[in-house]
Amino acid sequence: MSTKILKLNHLFRCGSGGGGCGGGHHYSKSRLLATPIITASNRNVSTDLLTSETLPPYVNLPYSYAFGRSLNHIIYETIGKRLDDRLKIETGKPIIISHHENIKKTISEFYQDVNRLSKAMYEHLNIKRGDVVGLWSCNTYDWIVIQYACFRIGAILCTVNPFYQSYELDYAIRKGEMKALFMPGHKSRQDIVNRFSTITMKTLEKKADDQNQSTFLLENIITVDGHPFNVSDLPDHHRNIRLFELEKLKQQTGELDSSITNLVLPDDPAVIMFTSGTTGRPKGACLSHFNIVNNVTMCSYRADVKENALFCVPLPFFHAFAGVLGNLIPIASETGGLMIPCLKYDVRQLAQSINEHGATHMMATPTLVIDLLNYLRDNKLQLSTLQEVMAGGASMPIEIAHQLMEFASNCKVRVAYGATETSPCATTFSKKSTIEESIETVGSPLDFVEIKLVDPKTKKIVKIGETGELHCRGHVIMLGYWRDPEKTKESIDEGNWYNTGDLAVMTEKGLIKIIGRTKELIIVGGENVYPREIEEILYTHPAVETVNVIGVPDPRKGEEICAWIQLHKDVKITEDEIREFCKGQLTYFKVPKYILFVDSYPMTPTGKAQKFIMKKMTIEKLNLKTE
Repeated sequence: MSTKILKLNHLFRCGSGGGGCGGGHHYSKSRLLATPIITASNRNVSTDLLTSETLPPYVNLPYSYAFGRSLNHIIYETIGKRLDDRLKIETGKPIIISHHENIKKTISEFYQDVNRLSKAMYEHLNIKRGDVVGLWSCNTYDWIVIQYACFRIGAILCTVNPFYQSYELDYAIRKGEMKALFMPGHKSRQDIVNRFSTITMKTLEKKADDQNQSTFLLENIITVDGHPFNVSDLPDHHRNIRLFELEKLKQQTGELDSSITNLVLPDDPAVIMFTSGTTGRPKGACLSHFNIVNNVTMCSYRADVKENALFCVPLPFFHAFAGVLGNLIPIASETGGLMIPCLKYDVRQLAQSINEHGATHMMATPTLVIDLLNYLRDNKLQLSTLQEVMAGGASMPIEIAHQLMEFASNCKVRVAYGATETSPCATTFSKKSTIEESIETVGSPLDFVEIKLVDPKTKKIVKIGETGELHCRGHVIMLGYWRDPEKTKESIDEGNWYNTGDLAVMTEKGLIKIIGRTKELIIVGGENVYPREIEEILYTHPAVETVNVIGVPDPRKGEEICAWIQLHKDVKITEDEIREFCKGQLTYFKVPKYILFVDSYPMTPTGKAQKFIMKKMTIEKLNLKTE
């Protein structure tokens, strides 16, 4: 097989199929070359040095298909290799700053911590390539050390939501088939977030016979802080679990044998990240080293990240946007540094840390930006060093993005799009993007990534300007859902296209605007209504701080529109005033029939509104008929 074919294989495969990631999707040379809409010569697959110069995407006019052309090349390396390369660029400046822990580490110091822990994990915990290691903790410096130690020895990091309770933790341990679990100990400072030790012991009291899940494989528990566990803390049927302390493991001396790191391959699974669960039970999306290295590097160069960049990452590390893109851009892409502002989200610490350390970039969700805006406004503060906010997790209201630029005059707001399953970015902006394009769209396909918009029923590609379901293919697509081949097949078709479940519109330039979720589409008397359109209008009302629009059952029209609205402090407004405001800007059937003023929304830990819960609550509150 030629070099060019090999590169195309990296672009189109879902994964190697190893490690139980739902099964891979392999294609013969003839099938591989027959699949693309455009030919290999059009793809501009290059072997030049990586560059921040960008090419406009190829768009197959008049259809909504775009391919991310590039002057760069696909990288076939492990994350551990990227860390080794980063070590060669020692500037003496901190590469990681943990504001809330008062920790600053250069690349040499960080590398030493990672090397010691990876050696201890291999020799004392018996963690080998392919073993799953759970990490249940808030945002700390050690979180990142554990993460990279796993990458170096080929262990698969399974990130666990720090807010999980016993049932959810048990599910994660069993579904992830964890061999080891890193977590806070007794009387940990992280107890302000959750009752970690109590929940763990409650979880361990359950016997395997009580579950219909995978076999319980946990052999090691390692406390990352607080007081260590004793064997007497464990129930009798789990006294075989070995107990360790992270600080003692990090005292390991000597170098990890290179033969161990050389066993790790780019196609090996690197992480299992449970989906945030806006609908249904969490699934474990499995990403490879190849997925992550290319996603992080392409995003970094597309955004033209400079060497002196300092990334502020206030979002939870267990999620892909922060734990993959945030944690790895400064290291895997060989640029900049990382700053951890707080143990858990705290808007005061966030603003303080940005100004104290001179952060240039911040990763955020719209919810976080709204909180930050209110804090800056109330305290008459500016963020003078902030140059860019990379927003993800949900659609960024245009009005909110413009307001942020009033408090950070040098700052651009850029919206990226993706999912845990897309490693996480599928589309993003470029340095050439206008402010309007960066806010009003989610950019164009990432380098070497294909995007098509299809009719949800016929699966035929829709024309430019028409709404379609967004499907994605390329190096960003996960290996699959861990130990769940059926769910993998439901999400990734035989052509390796991942169905995001989102509705979008594509422009002639290949820029994409997210309209909403397929499942969130509201059909009022046969008319399609997209919640995002109504939300954008309501965000322009001066009384409205946040808004979420949902569809609720209606016996005559099938569905009606309900708007959940959170008002600014000390502001009063009536439902009729909101409706009158909408009538001047929206077609009559798009004006919300129901308006609920609320103080908060049911949210996922990553800042996404759980609209399916909101719908249930609305039906109960308004006593609506569901038949």
